[in-house]
Formats: sequence, structure tokens, C-alpha cells
Amino acid sequence: MQQLPEKFVEKVRSLILQEAELFFDAIANDPATTIRLNPFKKTEAFTYAQSVPWISHAIYLDKRPSFIADPLFHAGAYYVQEASSMFIAKIIEHITSKNNSKYYVLDLCAAPGGKSTLLLDHLDDTCLLVANEIIKSRVNILEENCIKWGRSNLVVTNNDPKDFTSLNNFFDIIVVDAPCSGEGMFRKDKNAISEWSEENVQLCSHRQQRILADVLPALKPGGFLIYSTCTFNTSENEDNVLWMEKEFGLKSVEIPIDKSWGIETAVQSEGQNVFAYRFYPHKVKSEGFFVACLQKAAEEAFNTVKVKDTKFDKVKSSELNIIVNWLKDVNLFQIINASNNIYALPKALANDMMFLRSKLNVRLSGLKLGEIMKSKLVPDHQLALSIHINTNVPSIEVDKVDALKFLRKDSFDVPSVSQNTYLVKYQNTALGWVKVMPNRMNNYLPVNWRILKDLKELLAD
Repeated sequence: MQQLPEKFVEKVRSLILQEAELFFDAIANDPATTIRLNPFKKTEAFTYAQSVPWISHAIYLDKRPSFIADPLFHAGAYYVQEASSMFIAKIIEHITSKNNSKYYVLDLCAAPGGKSTLLLDHLDDTCLLVANEIIKSRVNILEENCIKWGRSNLVVTNNDPKDFTSLNNFFDIIVVDAPCSGEGMFRKDKNAISEWSEENVQLCSHRQQRILADVLPALKPGGFLIYSTCTFNTSENEDNVLWMEKEFGLKSVEIPIDKSWGIETAVQSEGQNVFAYRFYPHKVKSEGFFVACLQKAAEEAFNTVKVKDTKFDKVKSSELNIIVNWLKDVNLFQIINASNNIYALPKALANDMMFLRSKLNVRLSGLKLGEIMKSKLVPDHQLALSIHINTNVPSIEVDKVDALKFLRKDSFDVPSVSQNTYLVKYQNTALGWVKVMPNRMNNYLPVNWRILKDLKELLAD
């Protein structure tokens, strides 16, 4: 590991005193590898692994495998994510446990999608998640990971935080995993060390405040803001929590924790008391992380953005007769036809999803079923990975070799089957579509999703 900046070392020593050497020893070692299992795509591949204490469906692995060589990873059966950042699930459970409300949630800085898929694990189909990424070049990976997770109660957007100002009091929960100086990533990212400076810490702190100020009008009175960073300094952490309390009247919320987890509470300033949680790598089996949950003051009466009702055009009965064979329950969805592309929007959310299309730069909304051609549905890749797909759709079960061939967008031998479109499955988990014809096969995996690594190298991993 390259030498740490002297000023950073000084700050850590002043922050955790006699534990500093344990901290420095910890970040000199390899980080733990943690995955979160998709509760809607069951797999027994990791049955005997050690569990993450604060989330029921996440586990530590003994060693880091080659995820690119595992078809289950590409199928969305699990997500590779730092254990500390999964503590957001504990916060969501705490703030939603008192009622069964229909929650509208914004993940503001969402790429690559870890926290968005985590939020989807804890939101039922009546709740809406808007996963936004500010940086255009990072939206594709966010969209891909959200599609892999298989849910339909989702909108993916590419907007600046200020674009949400017009959505006055729209969201019940906003998650801001803010761009930061990245001190918690030093052992994983060498560039984070070389780019660190006291000036950059202050720059990040001011940028975080701008982001928070821009998005707070979209949070409902009484709603919750979850603020997190992957850094240790107080300027980007506790100081910003205090700033939100002072400037906007938010109040930090205490989250129950077990002392055995090794999570530290906030660094307190004289005369100030905030609830926040720190994850140090010498105390918790994870990377560095800071998180706080704040509640916006409730108001007896408040104005929300007005959502106009959408008049949905009915799809043709002939089209509906085709679609019913591809979904488990078509009655749960508002089916729309947009330029011959068929989409399924959850009925409880359809009106608001259409409204968001008029307000934001929407990249993905609901579930794209596919395109109607010659009285047949040419199914979309999103439908293949959806948890809403009809279990009676024709499918082909393949072994690991053929699964990797599919994921490389290669052809492979299939059993003697009739000419048709088939769902390719590995360990009963869907990977995508192929069309089998008398003399050839068409592999419908999206080109930008294909594995580029050589098959022999993948099998050797």
C-alpha cells in the first residue's frame, strides 16, 4: 500500500487516538468480500457463508472469486457490496416499521446501483424507487444493475439534484450517498490516496451541502433523509449533519445498534449532539463508512407538487392476449404501447411514473416487455430478468460452460427443441433469450452486456 498523506494520518490520530495503529494495520490488509443475495431470486450457492450481522440476506465470502465468471452474478442472483453500506437496510427497516405506508424513495447518487437494489429489497410493489445518477457516463451501469434485480416499481433517471426542486414534497425518503474524498476506499483505490488533500476535503464538503440544499425541497415534511459518505473526516460527516439541522431544521434520528457489531456512534462537538454511525475497518469487517438519518420537521398543512392524472390508451385486445402469456399476473399492471414497444407499469404507480417522465430525464420506467411484431412479442432482455415473468414461458436449462457462452453472445448446442424463443436458465435462474431455428440460433443478449473475456480464461477462474 502506498504511503498515506501525512495530514490524513494526523487527522486519524486525533479522531481515534490510541486505536490509530489498529486502523492503519487494518487498511494495509486486503478488504473483506461481501455479497447481498437477491431475496426474489433464490440461490443455494452460498449456503454456508458467514452472515453480515445487520442484514439477513448478506454474507461474507472466505475469498474473492471471479464474479465475471459466475453466471449467477450476471443473472442478478446477488450483488457485490460493502457490508457497511448495507446498514442502510437497518435504517429503512427502523423508519418504516411503524406503519405500512406507500413510500416514494429517491436514491439521488445511485450508480452503480448497490444502494438502489438494497432499497428495492425493502420496498414492496406499492412503493416507488427513483434511482438517479448525476453523471451521464455512469447511468448505463446503474440501469443494468437495476434490470438484473428484476423489479418493476422503479424509475431510473439522469438528473442534477436541482432538477428535483420542482418535485415539491414528493418523496418520503431520500438517500444521498454523497460524492466524497473517499478516505474509506484507500485500500481499494490507489487513486483515492494520491488525490486526497485538505483542500479536496473542504471542496467535497461544500459540494455535498449544495447537493443537499438542492434536493431537500423534494422531501415531504416528516420524511427522512439518509446521508452517507465513504470517508472519515468530520467536515464531510458530522459537520454536514449539524449544518442540515441548523439550516433546514432537520433532526438526526437514533437507530438501534448492537454493541457486538463494532459500529461507532458520532463524534460529538461541545454543546452539540447528533445521531450518526461510523464504520472503522479495524472494528467492523468492512470498508470505511459514515451514515446518518435525519427527519424533516412535520407541518400540519403543506403543498405538494400536483400530479395530473394520465389517461392511458387501452392496448388492443389482441395485444393483451399476447402479453398475458408472458406475465405472471397481467392484472397487476397498466400496459402501455409506446411506438409498438410494450411496457408494464405497476397499476398503483403508473400515474406517478408517467408524471415523472414529464419532469425528469427518464432512462428506465417500469418493465419493458418487448416489441409486437407479426402478432408476436419479441421479448425484451428486461423481461427475461424480471421476477414478474410467467413461469410457463418456454425455457432451456444450461450448464456453466453454455451459460458463459451465452453471456459472451456465442452460440451453443441445445437439446432437440422446436423452433421458438426460449428463456436461457442457469441453476433455474434466468439469463436472457435465444431464438432457436432449424439451422441456427439467435442470441438476444444485449451487445453492451456481453462478457469480453475469453471462454478458457473464464473457466479457469
